[in-house]
Amino acid sequence: MVNQAIEAALAQNYPPDEIVVSDDASTDGTARVLGEWSGRDPRVRIFRREENSGGVENWNYAIAQTSGEFIAWCSDDDRFLPEHLNQSLAYLDAHPEVGLVHSSFIDALETETADERLPRPLRRAAPLIVDRGGMFRYLTRYYDWPFHPSTIVMRRAVWEGTGEFDPTFALADTDWFVRAMERYPAALLPAHGVLNRRHPGNWSNRLGSARMQREIFEIVEQAIERRWPSRHPRKILWRAIWRANVRARLALTLWARLRSGHSEASLAAWYGFSRDTGRRLPGWLECAGAMAIRQFLRKRPAKFVDVRQSVSPL
Repeated sequence: MVNQAIEAALAQNYPPDEIVVSDDASTDGTARVLGEWSGRDPRVRIFRREENSGGVENWNYAIAQTSGEFIAWCSDDDRFLPEHLNQSLAYLDAHPEVGLVHSSFIDALETETADERLPRPLRRAAPLIVDRGGMFRYLTRYYDWPFHPSTIVMRRAVWEGTGEFDPTFALADTDWFVRAMERYPAALLPAHGVLNRRHPGNWSNRLGSARMQREIFEIVEQAIERRWPSRHPRKILWRAIWRANVRARLALTLWARLRSGHSEASLAAWYGFSRDTGRRLPGWLECAGAMAIRQFLRKRPAKFVDVRQSVSPL
């Protein structure tokens, strides 16, 4: 997969000046594959860490090795589409007030028996610019997918002004994106930037949907606190809107998981609703709800309604 990611970056219609790859102490064939690139193209710069960082620290390390005026991020299992850098840099050149751009993506569902491409719907026909003033509206409206990290192209000044990914979050890219929007306008382009490969080893799959939901909730709660440290009426309003939004989405997720027969996912949504939305339900009610879910799904076989169902943040 990392081999294909490098090839896709080199095949851009607007070629990159450098491609920095950081091997986080891999134990499979990655080091051998990357070693073959060292002599093939001088733009490909390979770094290898001696100890595995768990992911987030390696992201910071990789970006620290870059030298360009613009930085384009890509996970090792995604692939840039040919026009990605061209359309991103053209927009940034034409709009110096915008700090970073991101775009939609195409899900690449690759299994032993199928290779399917499913484009995500474009949210608007024109670029959507979000700044500090509209950030909470945007995060509430697009809670499921506020951005795709592999589509981000930013000015170096944005990285330096925002700071590194925070390794205390597993969803450190989401925390970084929120902090970046607090300082710099971000534009969502009406285009598909990357192939988003869906496979059992996805980072998001390994995190687990319940953990992701908890962190998204906490990230935005912290952003609200940073905006209004004191007891401001807008703070009270946005905190109420945000928590109501999360609870509604968790309730809908619980309903969907009950209908598809997924017991553990249903329980994760229920516990998220009862514990992780700014207040906790009484213990007896939480236990009663969990028992009801187990009983309801006791003889129901689990099924997937949508091939992408398992990778939703909820």
